[in-house]
Amino acid sequence: MRFLCFALLASTAVPALAQGIELSPTFGTQFRYEQTVGDRLLGTNDAFVMRARPGVTIDDGSWSLTAQSDAAVVVRRTIDPTGEETSETTASTASRPDSLQLNQFALRYTGVPGTTFAVGRQQIGLAANYAGDRDGEQTFDAARVTFAALPGLHADLAYAWSSRSLWAREGDALIPETVGGQNIFAKLDWQSRLGTLSTYAYQVDQRHAAHSDFRLMNQVYGARFTGTRKLATGTRLDYAIGYNRQDGALTNGATIAPTYWLIGSTYDLNDLSATQTNYRRFAANGIAFKNGDEVNLSTTATMGRVNLGARFSNFRPIDSQQSLQDMRVSLGLIF
Repeated sequence: MRFLCFALLASTAVPALAQGIELSPTFGTQFRYEQTVGDRLLGTNDAFVMRARPGVTIDDGSWSLTAQSDAAVVVRRTIDPTGEETSETTASTASRPDSLQLNQFALRYTGVPGTTFAVGRQQIGLAANYAGDRDGEQTFDAARVTFAALPGLHADLAYAWSSRSLWAREGDALIPETVGGQNIFAKLDWQSRLGTLSTYAYQVDQRHAAHSDFRLMNQVYGARFTGTRKLATGTRLDYAIGYNRQDGALTNGATIAPTYWLIGSTYDLNDLSATQTNYRRFAANGIAFKNGDEVNLSTTATMGRVNLGARFSNFRPIDSQQSLQDMRVSLGLIF
């Protein structure tokens, strides 16, 4: 609640009687199919997701306030002991709860040329989510400043005191709705005709989280190149290649790296809707919470309201010769 009080107090800075205030309602829905496997596609680790996000934005030019809720339900295909396919919703299984929560509540100020200040619950998303799945929509209780006054350069710095699960509800003992910590995200972009080259460094410190499974300290640094090409009217191709180095993933209460911090590997393929996405709270910032080196390739094609994404990654743990591979495909409809 700390950020709510802060944001509400800060919102008084918006002149209530000023001229030109715009009230813009927003409403978005999405239906998506996702699948993640370690060695082959067309397996059973898949999920159907339905999401709705109604909200409103108040804008007077320099100041804006955004409030948005989030409601989501997963219908997941499973294989029962007889080998027959069945369907179930997350509401019937405690480990995969449906969600109904405040997704965004943030105050923004753009009165300084080329600079934006934001505070409150917001998406940070320092790295674009080219796989087309839910992980790029993570929200944080954070303060953030972005600077883009110089041509071709873009700097982004954020401090987050809390991260939020996309698939949790208040009072759930298994998946906490929020995890507190001292987290810093920094990124510098250089844009060219071919694409954008990004360098980044993140420090995640959640050593004092109430739930021992979520106590974590992690450092991430790396580089990424992303771009997009228009193929035809209404159709484009996105592409990305990146390298990152991550250390400190073993610093947690469980004394080993929890498998749900891995981005799709042969160690973490039991439950897509719970394991693959619930706990990847920082995936939007390119953080996989793995101890080693990773190279990944991903692409997304969009035609009208339909989005098709695919991703391949190769991960080599520190002090190990074993190479872990992951493939993911997703198909979404936004309306």
